[in-house]
Amino acid sequence: MKNFESITRKAILIGCPGGNDNFLSGVRKDLENMSRFLQSNKGGAWTRNEIIVLQNPNSFEALNLVNQTTADYIFVYFSGHGFSSLNNSRMLMLRDQAIADCDLLNDSPRQLVIIDACRNYSAPGLSGVPEFDEHVDHFESAAYEVFSEGIACSPEGKLIVHATQPGRYSYDSPSGGYFTQALLHVATRMKTEEHYSPCTVNSVLYHVPNVLKRNRNNQIPNITYRSGDLTVPFALGSVSALGGTKKEVGGELVGAAILTVLLIGVIVAASSN
Repeated sequence: MKNFESITRKAILIGCPGGNDNFLSGVRKDLENMSRFLQSNKGGAWTRNEIIVLQNPNSFEALNLVNQTTADYIFVYFSGHGFSSLNNSRMLMLRDQAIADCDLLNDSPRQLVIIDACRNYSAPGLSGVPEFDEHVDHFESAAYEVFSEGIACSPEGKLIVHATQPGRYSYDSPSGGYFTQALLHVATRMKTEEHYSPCTVNSVLYHVPNVLKRNRNNQIPNITYRSGDLTVPFALGSVSALGGTKKEVGGELVGAAILTVLLIGVIVAASSN
């Protein structure tokens, strides 16, 4: 096992808002919120030089960066337009052309790709949605070391997560993508039995549909690609509940077998509803 102190990590955040009538005003906000989360202690205390942000890149710029960026762990986030092709390929719209979501995978041994984009079979959609609060709770810890140790202990593997089901829209607002807001809302409120316990993306995703549903949205995130057994943390939990009241969030997902809670005793602390 590699010493966690020498572990390398890189995050690539890609935003492609489109233009004209299909311009997604929340894409820039998504990139800001995701970057802020990663740099927070609950997101793993990433440093600024470990995060690369691409605003409205063309296909060459995006794919060249992905292919040239290797580390022990790579996190790629995409916010923008997407669609399902006639052969059910999951496509993402860059400035000049569409690419498949698997094109965002590279040779790094551990990789997570999260995509907030539509998977419908027609023109991209845009909808106004209620705003989530933007509170990101921080706590003091050796969060960077804890997260790096989680990378070192994780088997090799790759996951691609989509914001919604096949054939469905993923909605946007000026405050950001509906899915991304819910994902970060949950990730910053994971409650664990010990401080700074690693929470996998599976355990965070388990709670996201209920948060979406409470805000009048029926999107259900899907893990659409899996290889190996990736257990790198997505968030670090805390023993203290926000607001002083504990509330357990349940609910089944489509494909619940792959979105199983991997941390025993993990619950979501009270939201700011």
